[in-house]
Amino acid sequence: MGKQFQLTKEELEFFYKNGYVGPFTLFEPEEMAEIWEEVRMDLLDSTNAPFPGSKLNYDRHLDMPSLNAIISNPKIVDKISSILGPNVLSWRTEWFPKYPGDEGTDWHQAESFVEFEGTEKIEPTAQEEGVPWEMTAWIAMVDTDPSNGCMKVMPGTHRTWFFDEKKNIKYEPEKMNELNTQGIKSGFFGYDYDELKLDPTFVPDESKAVDMALKAGQFFIFTSRCMHGSHPNTTTDSTRFGWATRFVPTHVKVYADQDSFQHFGEHLDLGRYSTVLVKGEDTYKHNRVRMPMEPSSIAAE
Repeated sequence: MGKQFQLTKEELEFFYKNGYVGPFTLFEPEEMAEIWEEVRMDLLDSTNAPFPGSKLNYDRHLDMPSLNAIISNPKIVDKISSILGPNVLSWRTEWFPKYPGDEGTDWHQAESFVEFEGTEKIEPTAQEEGVPWEMTAWIAMVDTDPSNGCMKVMPGTHRTWFFDEKKNIKYEPEKMNELNTQGIKSGFFGYDYDELKLDPTFVPDESKAVDMALKAGQFFIFTSRCMHGSHPNTTTDSTRFGWATRFVPTHVKVYADQDSFQHFGEHLDLGRYSTVLVKGEDTYKHNRVRMPMEPSSIAAE
């Protein structure tokens, strides 16, 4: 049996108090640079992608072995299963580039990933009180810091809803990169997250925010209920590339009774889509499930 990478008791306590934990090292920076160089080229060909022709490039782990190996890497999966339990599905991966001059991402929360269109993407069937049923590992492909738009989290906010994620709002891409009332480029990729505030007067206390500056090859994990966002990229020559890998326990229904969904102005057909069983077994049989393409390429030394 290979080395185990579960969260320690102290790390678990930190997570349940704050809603996130990390950073952790998946690859050394030099190794990440080599992987990223290969991945960047492979992303250009979406012929076999689950959503061919989509600019969003969701779920490319389903057709790219190098990414498929990452989602099942025990350095990530063991930590995720420390919270979600022994049986875990990867249900989505997303790219988050932030180019020089790009806006920061507004504070937001999620759990069901309704994503402004009225349909829940994930639904639990056997949830436990106080235990998350969705987790994200956010992986830095390059160095990230506040200047080029690193992530930021608001500790402890996973216990309280500040936003109504199930409310529909309009996609307005023409408003991207506009200045907010503080004179900072900030938004949510063409959606106005202020419209989802339960209290329209609520203003997050930025002094309590924690910047998740990461070296290339590092990651942190969090529940999307924990309020999170990102800084604007104020550089002229540094692009931030992050990859969010999202997980649920096998009792969760993914895209239940849906054959497509809308996001960021695109229509995405689920005909090629499948979850991936990255740990344990699936006894619920709620979802279309496949096994990882190959075991993790990282030796558990």
